[in-house]
Amino acid sequence: MKVKVLYQTLKDKGNPDYIEENAPFICKWENAWLGSGYYFWDTFIENAHWWGKVRHNNSYVICRAECDFSSDLCFDLVGDTEHMQDFDDTVNLLKTKKLVDENTTVSRIINFLKDKIPDFKFEAIRVYGIKSISDYNEEYKKYKHRLIFEVSKPQYLDYKPAIQLCLFKKTSLNLRKLKIEFPDEYNLDYII
Repeated sequence: MKVKVLYQTLKDKGNPDYIEENAPFICKWENAWLGSGYYFWDTFIENAHWWGKVRHNNSYVICRAECDFSSDLCFDLVGDTEHMQDFDDTVNLLKTKKLVDENTTVSRIINFLKDKIPDFKFEAIRVYGIKSISDYNEEYKKYKHRLIFEVSKPQYLDYKPAIQLCLFKKTSLNLRKLKIEFPDEYNLDYII
């Protein structure tokens, strides 16, 4: 298994001790992209900062954690083509039953897999939400890390993509070493 660094972005409520004692925190928003779970940004802290700026109006805390990453435990729709094929097979099956239309969300498919497929025993899911960071907001430019493949062509490599992991339980993937990374005044390891 590979040790992976994750970041959870939270609203700053002036309670760093409470955060360190109780994090991570579950997201149960009705529109949560991957359903109910513990959401983290994968590897790149820049994405956690972007979310703090956008979602929490620049008043945010970032917690850093580690987990043991394995495609045996995480339904990986970023790096495991077999998992991508399984997801596609599920979508196609639901289409034949007229259970998928243009308004069907990713979270609905994931909830179907979790609730109806006995062999779906994953502890987490990993995705890359294309266009998560708006192309139209000039202010977000510093959060995009892209290089073109050819001059005068639109195709590019996103080398710090906005990849998210949603852990289904607080202890999924052996989540550990959770501590506040940002802001500096809450980070006990920060040295002036």
